[in-house]
Amino acid sequence: MKTALLITAILSLSACSSATSYVRSDTVLGRVVIYRNGVAYFERSATVAEDSLQLSVPADKVDDFLRSLTVVDADTGEPTPVSYPTQPALVGGTGLIDMRIGLSGTAPHKLRLSYVTEAPSWKPSYRLVLAKPGTVEVQAWAVVDNTSGEDWNQVKLGVGSSSAMSFRYDLHSVRNVERETLRSNDLFAQAPPTGGSSYGQAGGTMPILAELNDAVLARDEEIEKEAPSVMAESMAADMHVSRSRRAAKPKASAPEPAFAHKDAGAPPGQPLDSRMADVARRLQSTHDQVVVEGFAEAHESDKNAASLARANRVREQLIRNGLPPEQVVAVGRGLQAGHAGGVRLVQTPPPPAPPKSPASAASAEAQEPIGTAHFESQTAMSVARGSSAMVSILKKDASGEVVYFYDSETSRGNDIFPFKAIRLINPTDSVLEGGPVTVFGEGRFIGEGLVEPIPARSPAFVPFALDRQVVVERKSEERDEIARIITVQRGVFSTEAKHIRRTVLTLNNRQDEKASVYLRHSLLPGYSLTKSPGKSERMGAAYLFRIELEPKAKIDVTLEEATPVFQTTDIRAHDGLELIGAYLSSAATGILKDQVAHLIKLHKETANIEQQINTTREQMQEYRARMDELHAQIVTLTEVRTGAALLRDLQKKMQDISQKVSQATIQLVNLQERLMIARINFQDAVAELSLEEKKPEVAGGESAPAREKTAAHKKAR
Repeated sequence: MKTALLITAILSLSACSSATSYVRSDTVLGRVVIYRNGVAYFERSATVAEDSLQLSVPADKVDDFLRSLTVVDADTGEPTPVSYPTQPALVGGTGLIDMRIGLSGTAPHKLRLSYVTEAPSWKPSYRLVLAKPGTVEVQAWAVVDNTSGEDWNQVKLGVGSSSAMSFRYDLHSVRNVERETLRSNDLFAQAPPTGGSSYGQAGGTMPILAELNDAVLARDEEIEKEAPSVMAESMAADMHVSRSRRAAKPKASAPEPAFAHKDAGAPPGQPLDSRMADVARRLQSTHDQVVVEGFAEAHESDKNAASLARANRVREQLIRNGLPPEQVVAVGRGLQAGHAGGVRLVQTPPPPAPPKSPASAASAEAQEPIGTAHFESQTAMSVARGSSAMVSILKKDASGEVVYFYDSETSRGNDIFPFKAIRLINPTDSVLEGGPVTVFGEGRFIGEGLVEPIPARSPAFVPFALDRQVVVERKSEERDEIARIITVQRGVFSTEAKHIRRTVLTLNNRQDEKASVYLRHSLLPGYSLTKSPGKSERMGAAYLFRIELEPKAKIDVTLEEATPVFQTTDIRAHDGLELIGAYLSSAATGILKDQVAHLIKLHKETANIEQQINTTREQMQEYRARMDELHAQIVTLTEVRTGAALLRDLQKKMQDISQKVSQATIQLVNLQERLMIARINFQDAVAELSLEEKKPEVAGGESAPAREKTAAHKKAR
């Protein structure tokens, strides 16, 4: 009867996939702990009357089983050995491998077995109940799926999560090592491998694309003037001569150029432009770099400069043929043996990509906190195979309150309205995994949210509603401030400045009760926070600032962040003068401060003179317009006999305005002279700007050290 039941069970399970099979043995399953990383921990017990215990392990789970199996004698605590067939026979298509645990000593034997195999991850679900002010009841549930293929009857069921890694590793396959067979006639001493040098030294083995002599380079400059056939014939002759010279002294170890001289015997017709275009096309398809090495001749005085000039000429030729500039490097080799002028084109692999900075690597990875969590049911429960269960893993009060959470940075945030949220402290020593949250209050449903993993004893925010009772207005601006002056040269300041980003958030509370608002703010890479409302919390890389809003109140919150930049500032520009003046206004004393103050005074004087000139010119235009009107009226009155008195009056006005025009003209000339002098004084003051303090001069035009040196010289005479 037992045999029939066993055969029936095997046949029914063989219809299932091997992924849902389980470890079969005459043992009792007592405990199952499912983890978030795709594995489950099984704990079994057995009382064996014989000297061995048989286990049947699914073939797809053998590796996990062998890697994690522990078998311990419950009385002595000693581990026991496990044996299994090296080449298992899968009897009846069950996909099982039989393993035997050998037992020693007197029977019966009490054993504890534990192992880890694959299992679906459990899923968390939370309930938050607003019970009383300052307290939030946290209820956590775990959704568990039993796909193991066996019933879990009255087992202690638990769930957990950790930063532990899990992987597959082949332990049951036989590994044969291929070993070398030695023979009696082998050499006792073998020659070492041929040595080589790195690129850039003599004897490099990088692929050579071409070697061009000076005659070819000279013809390159006349490409646009000569006919293609003439150029091809000349180049073929030059390349033939070059090849003949190398053929006289063969080098066995030197690599042959990829294409440089192979066309020397071909019919003429390929100009240098086509040759460089061929190189460019090859390198564009491979993204390799080409190094153009220039060589000098013995008679040239500056050999390094001459060799670099040759290399740069060919580099420009390659760039004109479509090769990106960053893909071509020109190098001057100076005078080297075996090279009398000319260039050599060498192909090199592309440079390695720069290593990823820690900041960018961290931003690319998940920012969820990693910790350890373990929850286990207090009572035994049963979960039938092929079914799922919800297991209560937590019910505990936590410190918490209802707040507003302003998040304008993430995709689910809002630029104008903060979310209504629950801020709570994780009441456990385990990480609460991320998952959906349902919020209840006063016996009713009030919202839902999604929480990220919460580290042990750490605060977290769970947004659950958007009631639009708090409104945020956002304003941003950027500016530069000088932090340090490095050098000054003819009015151009090299400075270390701060680029400041300023954000002003105006919070409006439209409800009749007090509101606590948490503002989320992230800094750009390279920036540091210079101004904030006070104490802050951290949420990943972001800052959280708590703001208390009274009923129907309005408040402005200023956030400033800065990053250092190096720039040049010309004091002759109006903005530059204001920037330098603002920085030096806070300095205590110094010659540079006095000089810049003098410049600001001259600049204001120049601006005032320019304003006076513009005003005088506008007055002269009005005077001339009035004179044109009076002249027209006077011409008209000369024809009227009764208008003599009015004519005299108009002529007097005409004379007065003419006198004003003359005075304005003289004033304009004087102002222009003053403007010219002010500009010259400004330029002279700019030229004398210096960071160094000038040494004081004494009477007689000599400095004190100079006078002491002169007196010592006279005394020696």
